[in-house]
Amino acid sequence: MTIRRVSARFLEATPEAGVVFGAGDFNTYSMVVVEVEDDSGHVGYGEALARRGGAMTATAVESLLGPVLVGQDPRNIEGLWVRMVGRLRTWGHVSGVVMEAVSGADTALWDLVGKIEGRPVWQLLAGAGRPQVPVYASSVYISDPDTMAGEAIEQQQRGFDRLKVKIGRKPHEGGQNTDLAALRAIRDAVGEDMVLVVDANGAYDAADAIRMGRAMEPLDIRWFEEPVFMDDLGGYEQIRRMTSTPLARGETDFGIFTMRDVIERRLIDVAQPDLGRCGGITGARHIWTLAFAHNIAFAPHTGFSGGLSQLAAIHVAAAAPSLLALEYMFIDNPCREIFTGGYPQAEKGLLRVPDGPGLGLELDMDKIERYTVRH
Repeated sequence: MTIRRVSARFLEATPEAGVVFGAGDFNTYSMVVVEVEDDSGHVGYGEALARRGGAMTATAVESLLGPVLVGQDPRNIEGLWVRMVGRLRTWGHVSGVVMEAVSGADTALWDLVGKIEGRPVWQLLAGAGRPQVPVYASSVYISDPDTMAGEAIEQQQRGFDRLKVKIGRKPHEGGQNTDLAALRAIRDAVGEDMVLVVDANGAYDAADAIRMGRAMEPLDIRWFEEPVFMDDLGGYEQIRRMTSTPLARGETDFGIFTMRDVIERRLIDVAQPDLGRCGGITGARHIWTLAFAHNIAFAPHTGFSGGLSQLAAIHVAAAAPSLLALEYMFIDNPCREIFTGGYPQAEKGLLRVPDGPGLGLELDMDKIERYTVRH
């Protein structure tokens, strides 16, 4: 049994309405779909994160990783992960487009092996074996406080007891004062039982993040996500020392190589790897082991990723030992709705894990073709 083909295509789609958050406006969703086919005709699919420059990521999959994988046994997933990473690690490439490409190829391998063996990925992972996973609703994006409070109530009425709220307004938008006003309005609207988490998407410097972290302490915020840029580890240390609000990060980390120092230095309380960037399912498994060893909660990120990455995150959440909750996006994202029968729907804050072979759902190839920009 060997791999005979590795290919990638870049998809892009525009929702009816975009969103505003700490990193700016976001109006277009994109993804790179990776296909790995074996010599018996089974095809596995994975996703490489592609916020920008997806054509470059697709090229990296085919030109850098294809030659590593073709001719190999797809069941040797960990070994192939090491081979893919090792191809460029000597030259310092353990992040960026290269790791995003590895993420897509790795997830495609897990999907492929699951289809070969007729088993879902969560079973192949031989982890916690949860048939359903707790999720939090994401996200209430930046708007006026009344609108944000209204959206929070809507998600509470849908059965969610955990909710993410975006903060990080620019000074001309009211800055931290308006962010706090919105958070207070939301807390008043949903009551004390709703778990609130906030995400600044790196909008602050350390001083502003400390000020915000302290101001949020009376609001009982479960975690403060990405208060500063991911490379500002000194800033994380300052914030950690000077506020009791728990910290979280992971979506902008490229797997174990950037999260290792963050976790070992105890800079966060919650690890949030994104399956399209962290090295795929294998990379997420490395992170969950390190997080578990350091008594850090595990909450996979999904965000603006497409459906394959979000689906893979469900399987990882089902297996991870220190799972806190999985991010469940309720915003309009055409790149998530690419499955026959649709993406799984959360009920009362829980999401059932698909039990079909591999990732468990069939792609709607008509939609894949419709959104394809480059193949």
